[in-house]
Amino acid sequence: MCGSPASPVSENPSRHRDPWENNSRPPYWPTRGRQSGKNADGILMSIALEMLLHNKSRLVLTIVGIAVAFFLTTAQFGLMVGWCDTNSALVRHAKADIWVIAQQTPAFDYGTAIPRNRVYQVRNIEGVAWAEGLFMAWNIWQRPDGRRVNVELVGLDESCVGGPWRMKVGEVTAVLRPDTVLVDELYLKPLGVERIGQDFEMIGERAVVGGITTEVRTFTASPFVFTSIESAIRYDKRYREDEVTYVLARCAVGSTPERVRDSIARNVPHVEVLTSREFAVRTMSYWMLETGVGVTVVVTALLGLVVGAFIMSQTLFTITQEHIANYATLVALGFRRSQLTAIVLTQSLILGGGGIALGSQLFFLASRAAATTPIPLETTPQIFAGLVAVSLASCILASFASIRSIFRIDPISVFRV
Repeated sequence: MCGSPASPVSENPSRHRDPWENNSRPPYWPTRGRQSGKNADGILMSIALEMLLHNKSRLVLTIVGIAVAFFLTTAQFGLMVGWCDTNSALVRHAKADIWVIAQQTPAFDYGTAIPRNRVYQVRNIEGVAWAEGLFMAWNIWQRPDGRRVNVELVGLDESCVGGPWRMKVGEVTAVLRPDTVLVDELYLKPLGVERIGQDFEMIGERAVVGGITTEVRTFTASPFVFTSIESAIRYDKRYREDEVTYVLARCAVGSTPERVRDSIARNVPHVEVLTSREFAVRTMSYWMLETGVGVTVVVTALLGLVVGAFIMSQTLFTITQEHIANYATLVALGFRRSQLTAIVLTQSLILGGGGIALGSQLFFLASRAAATTPIPLETTPQIFAGLVAVSLASCILASFASIRSIFRIDPISVFRV
């Protein structure tokens, strides 16, 4: 009689290996190859989850490993962002549009003296609303116990432009009083400060703590100490009374920083003129690139990505090899190779998404804890989204070895005894 021959699987299913052991086959198994649309997508998701849940302890360890790698990566980039914000903070918070500096000044922390009359010259430039001086130099803080601490001494002009932007105790204008300084709460212990009004010395000159700032960090581990320009010159003993380190200017309404910058550069001799953004970028570039600190951070962060991708690749490959007979059976039942590829990619995204979610929680907990320390962990939405995208892309790339093994499957192998 004529008729379609019975399928080898239906003739004697007991002769062939069951891809789901312990009679745990889902009820849709015989018709998987004929599913389509949303139902087919659901089937592929169920198969991917079933394979991952086959070894729950390995699944948990893999997600934890990816989470740790993602946390290390975000922490390294968080350090870099935090350090960039820290070493450019005084420039960004100064509320100035223009910085007039000595030629070839590499960063805010390493300015050199310029004549104070540059302040008056800048004030006379068309488009300048106001201009003030700012002092910056390194000094030595003498603690009551005799210990000496290197500090960055910042001297403020009449309007205190360029000074601390957040106070915990006292007012910024306290620096205008003779012998008065401001220090930050993060560095009270290193400086030996216990209370307001306490006396210290800087190179033999009296310094009285008149206020405490908050979250004014320093990248160099040498705390900022704020005072007036007059007091700073007296403490420093290297600057003359008619010298400052920087001239800060604000543009008048209707003038752009770039146009005013160029006008000052043409009319004021022997100085370099930068916008606030340009000077902040120069300071960040110096500390993060020229000193090698930033390169080290980036390399460490990339290593974290590599470790996460390696963990993902090895785990997916192991899962694929353990279920290679299952994949062969799926091919024999009519599943396309593209559908099997979708299963592996789904597994990689599940593992990667779980690890990224857990690693993100670890990072935000760490950043909250670091908010009150001299070493902040910070990020931006753009940077964090980029790290997530790169991590997910790494997870997808890590699945290629498993996908290659699937494309080499021989469906005939499922019918062998």
